[in-house]
Amino acid sequence: MGILKKEDLLRHIGSMQQVMGAREVTLRGGRQEGVRTVEFYNDTGFSFAVLLDKGMNIGPASFCGKSLTWLCKNGVVAPQYFENGGIGFLRSFGGGLVTACGLTQVGDPCVDGDTVLGIHDRIDNIPAERYSIEECWEDGDYNVLFKGSARQSCLYYENLLLTREIAFKMGEKKFKVTDIVVNEGFNDTPFMLMYHMNFGYPVVSEYTRLYSPAKNIWPWNEDAKNGNLKYSQMCRPTSGYHYECFVHEMPKDNGKIAVALINHEQQFGAYVKYSPKELPTFNTWKMMGEQDYVMTLEPGINIPEGRLKAREGGRLHILKPNDVFTCSYEMGVLSGENEIQKFLLENHLKEE
Repeated sequence: MGILKKEDLLRHIGSMQQVMGAREVTLRGGRQEGVRTVEFYNDTGFSFAVLLDKGMNIGPASFCGKSLTWLCKNGVVAPQYFENGGIGFLRSFGGGLVTACGLTQVGDPCVDGDTVLGIHDRIDNIPAERYSIEECWEDGDYNVLFKGSARQSCLYYENLLLTREIAFKMGEKKFKVTDIVVNEGFNDTPFMLMYHMNFGYPVVSEYTRLYSPAKNIWPWNEDAKNGNLKYSQMCRPTSGYHYECFVHEMPKDNGKIAVALINHEQQFGAYVKYSPKELPTFNTWKMMGEQDYVMTLEPGINIPEGRLKAREGGRLHILKPNDVFTCSYEMGVLSGENEIQKFLLENHLKEE
């Protein structure tokens, strides 16, 4: 039996919460104490959590009991424990399905004038100012819609407002995110943004392959240059492994493109679909270490080189007063050989 139509479904259940919804919870214990969270779920078995106090980033996510994400040993770390500068970001980075990096710095730590910039800046540790959740029927479909905003600001410096919308529908193993960044200040402001989409076991194993439509791929960091250049192949957790980053030059004339990670042994995988015109850069972070075992897809507007190098290379984006940046992406689950092969065919993806 397929999905019941609205009228018949409502005859079978006492509340829509029985099949789909969004639950607001507050995390307790250790450094996660007090973090406000919204847990989304639907009838397909797909669920994910939006961490309101972590820049509205998406933390744990699973499908029918199988995790999609890599979760760092740090766990969820409340924003009051954030350490700015140097590697401070790494002490509160929790992994999870999506971490936005920015908004004025992405990549290696540096000092820009009198501003100390740590790895990936601050937006991951800024709580949402306000948010709303709507559950509604529309054209026979039941939807959960989230909208929230978080502000990165500093006296004399930036005043950037990030608004995030998430659309989730009954019967679908996917969701859509739309991010809008507005410069609400009166200063020209450096703007850097990159998404960390962190996939772990069982999406990632030695049987996993990366499928990318890239026109060209090259190693970015020294360990990648000195490695075996197997950017699309995973391996078992390896002692002493040093992470490898690769840059993917994506076609920009095809509208939306997709990148997928597929565990062929378990016939299980995940994908991201986005516009390379909105997010013109794409990197991968391949970390096959023991415990630190993760493959990350990184669409963005810049490579993770840090603000100083980006400025020196003429690659630093500037948001002028009232400038608006908008991008959107879709993330979803792939389960079963037929579904996987159909997706790869429709999106013109081949194993490297």
